[in-house]
Amino acid sequence: MRPQVEQSDLLVMISRHDAGPLVRLEAAIAGVPTIGTRVDHIADFAPDAAVAISVGNDMELAEQIAALAEDEERRLNFARAAQERTVSTPAQWTMQRICEFF
Repeated sequence: MRPQVEQSDLLVMISRHDAGPLVRLEAAIAGVPTIGTRVDHIADFAPDAAVAISVGNDMELAEQIAALAEDEERRLNFARAAQERTVSTPAQWTMQRICEFF
């Protein structure tokens, strides 16, 4: 799976609830920026390390995907910030977020 993640330009995650999606962490470590709904980890990483949109706002999602697709510098800045934050965030913090969800 790693080669597919590393070849990606962007991870799009839409969810109403998600304590801490592993795929988002994998993408961040691989240097792939994330855009998704403003829940849990994505909300925590926005606005510096992810693009968070309102749940159910399909138009905003489409606009933000297009904007990131066209702006490589911005996309790379998000990727770097997400990667740095992911590797520097203690596992205990992630576990606490998962426990809060359940």
